[in-house]
Amino acid sequence: MKLRHRLIRYSVYRSMILNFLLLTAIIIAVVCGGLFALFSWSTAKEVGNISEAMLQQNSFVSKVIKDQVYNLGNQLLNSKEIMAVMVDRERDRIKEFHAVNELRSVQANYPFIQMIGIYNPQSAQYINTSGVSFEQEEAHLSRLESRRNAYFNFIPRTVSLPTAGNRATNVLTFLLLPSYYTQLPTGGSVIVIDINESYVQRMIGGYKNYSSDSLFVMNEEGLVVTHSDPQLFMSNVANEPYASRILTAEAPTGNFTMQIDGRKNLVSYAKSQDMDWVFVNVSKYDNLLFNMNELRWSALGIAVAMFVISLLISIWLTNHTYHPIRKLLDKFVGQMTVEKQRSVNEMALLDTKFAAMTGQLSAMESTHAAASRAELLHYFKGSQAGAEAKLLQDWEGVPLLAVMIKIDSLDAFRRANASKMQSLKHFAVGNIAEELVGMYMECKLIIIEEGELGMLVRTGEEQCPPQLVAQLQELQSKVSSYFHMELSIGIGPVVHTLAQIRDSYRYAKECHQRRFFEGKGRIFEYERAHEAAQETPEPSYPLRTERKLVEGIRSSSRSKAAAEVEAFLKEMSRCEYQQALFFLNQLALSLYKQFHTDSPSDGTDLISGLFQRLPAYETLQEIGEELKQIAGQLAERLEEAASQHNNQVIHEVQAFVDEHYARADLSLEWMAGEVKLSRGYLGRMFKAQCGMSFSDYLNRVRLEQAKELLRSDEPIQQISERVGILNTTYFYTLFKKNYQMSPSQYRAQLSNNLNNTTEN
Repeated sequence: MKLRHRLIRYSVYRSMILNFLLLTAIIIAVVCGGLFALFSWSTAKEVGNISEAMLQQNSFVSKVIKDQVYNLGNQLLNSKEIMAVMVDRERDRIKEFHAVNELRSVQANYPFIQMIGIYNPQSAQYINTSGVSFEQEEAHLSRLESRRNAYFNFIPRTVSLPTAGNRATNVLTFLLLPSYYTQLPTGGSVIVIDINESYVQRMIGGYKNYSSDSLFVMNEEGLVVTHSDPQLFMSNVANEPYASRILTAEAPTGNFTMQIDGRKNLVSYAKSQDMDWVFVNVSKYDNLLFNMNELRWSALGIAVAMFVISLLISIWLTNHTYHPIRKLLDKFVGQMTVEKQRSVNEMALLDTKFAAMTGQLSAMESTHAAASRAELLHYFKGSQAGAEAKLLQDWEGVPLLAVMIKIDSLDAFRRANASKMQSLKHFAVGNIAEELVGMYMECKLIIIEEGELGMLVRTGEEQCPPQLVAQLQELQSKVSSYFHMELSIGIGPVVHTLAQIRDSYRYAKECHQRRFFEGKGRIFEYERAHEAAQETPEPSYPLRTERKLVEGIRSSSRSKAAAEVEAFLKEMSRCEYQQALFFLNQLALSLYKQFHTDSPSDGTDLISGLFQRLPAYETLQEIGEELKQIAGQLAERLEEAASQHNNQVIHEVQAFVDEHYARADLSLEWMAGEVKLSRGYLGRMFKAQCGMSFSDYLNRVRLEQAKELLRSDEPIQQISERVGILNTTYFYTLFKKNYQMSPSQYRAQLSNNLNNTTEN
């Protein structure tokens, strides 16, 4: 009843409670609605980023498939039976039989392959592992006759395979043209490799997001290569707005929202770098939050509960806030006067009583308008324009400048001092600065933020006075002596109005960017830094130096890599601060791409750490030392990896020679082709590892086997052929050179030794 009486009678009370309710209602609506919208947006964005990252992983599927197809093609080209069918000009059924058996043997090792076939147009031969006739394959085989301009060709299609009960099967057909290479006959054969489309879908399906509605791959023409919905295989989506946007996008990955079939969807994509494939994921926006409706009702329930609570709080606050007004009203106006009025405007009554006191209150206003440190801080940062009128009274119309003092090695300062000690040292540095500079000119000191102190100085001169620089140098000396800290100081340009002091403060901060190039513990004046920046031409990215650095690392030369790092840093010293950071990030990214492999010890963890720490470095020299260490460690890891690989290759070569020494065609050149190295490189590596040439090692193995065979009565000519030396004369010469006797003499010696043993 009392609340109802006050609401009807007193206008101020009514306004207060209504304003409280309106304010709380607006706040509740804004907070709840804003949080819900922000949560929904951030969740969709995070899902989009996760989906984009998953698609980037999926894009490696194209590389895996391409590498597998290339490896399979190389394996087929190394088969004598298959090559015989590919190059024959006349059809040979026996060769076809052996080739089909070889194809099936190869296919058995690749369960994802649906069919392998060989087509030789010169002999009108078409063989495959699934019994598909040439007439069924003629359509896409003939398409290649008019254009033989690539080794690797790809066609998605549906084919009926006898081995699968003539059931229509979606396959990804890869056509390899060996005749594309000049060392093979031109106008020749085609290798047909069919991969089951469901295999590719299973590979990318492992990365499918729970909220995904469709996950598919299309080529650059918009043709679907594989789809989570098999019915959409080979459909053309190029005319769809979202597909058209993806195909025309320059970015290799991305995500966006778009209306599809009248519903909002989140679309993510990633373009493959190895094939003209684009991996696409489409998710309905409403499905990104599986409990969206529950969240809406929960938010509404919370808002209603908060409003009820705010209503009670508003009544309580209004009563307690209105009580002093009521007492003031009774005191100055009179309780009886108020009670006689049916409707009361409390403020109007008080305004009448206080009108006579306005002149007195104006006279009592304080004339103290000097800015405090807090006001100056807000004004420097531009967040309190009201402080400008007070500051103008004392600082306007005289030459001013801003000074910015920074503590060098801030991270080390934090680690070496507790929070309380850090505050004390900040305070001490500020007091010393204000005392030294204040001896010759008026100044005002403020603490901007951790590790930074700002100072407003009245210079009285049109340029930075030398005395100010001298006092700041004295400050650096005292702080270094007392606290073992270094300070870098930036001095802004002289300005003539307080409105320009923010510019002087901003330029003073920019002067500190020279610390990155020139080192710590220095004083940087804006005029000098500005002149140096104007005289320095804008450099371009030192790509040549980067390449030399990569070459130095790959050559496992720490000294060369360190020299190239120094050359790169020299180029950076000619740049502006932001441009230098950009170039250093670009170098780190390039090194990451150059040396990134699937091996956990490839060294890219070092480069990733550099990415994270790069913004924290205060000087270019610190970054240079880190780069030298990273380059040296990368060189060592590459050298270690190369050594391990070389040892493995040599062991494989030795094992092969020990087992196949009897092959007459065994040579260094043939062996180099087997291990896919050049003849000269394998020869040098073999001699370095084994201490002898490949030929000497092969001859030693053959002669040791010959010595064992000479214990029998087998003719020496046959023994020579059995160990792989077809020329008996050369065998005699080689044997005598190594054992200082001929094979016959060695056999006779063995016989004499045997007879002596028997007689004894």
